Amino acid sequence: MRSSMAAMFVPIFLMLSTTVLIASAPVASAAAAATGVPPASAPWVPIANVNDFFYRQVANFSLLIRALVFREYLDLVQVVSGSVQAAGAGNNYSLQLRAADRSGAVGVYRTVVWGVPRSRDWTWKVVSFQRVAET
Repeated sequence: MRSSMAAMFVPIFLMLSTTVLIASAPVASAAAAATGVPPASAPWVPIANVNDFFYRQVANFSLLIRALVFREYLDLVQVVSGSVQAAGAGNNYSLQLRAADRSGAVGVYRTVVWGVPRSRDWTWKVVSFQRVAET
């Protein structure tokens, strides 16, 4: 009984502890300030190996939060490109990804996620998420 009750509250806790904003790129910095994400302290640096498992985890985190908040279920197909920017104690991760909806239609999305590597998932925040194209 105890473990099933914990399993019931985890999605609710994730939804309440994670702030999600859907914003366009020019609004992202203002939105980040409003959500408690530290200001950027360095320029964006391209990610050399977007196929690294860590970046797939960041992309999947963004898709999970999108599903919890908007009930829009997407499956990660590929992380296409990305860049990273130091921001406070963590980093901003800007990722362009391909994701499929339940019908199998694949779209291209851009997400910005702030987080501290190797920290708990509830400390991470989705700053923005938007569809940029269909493939």
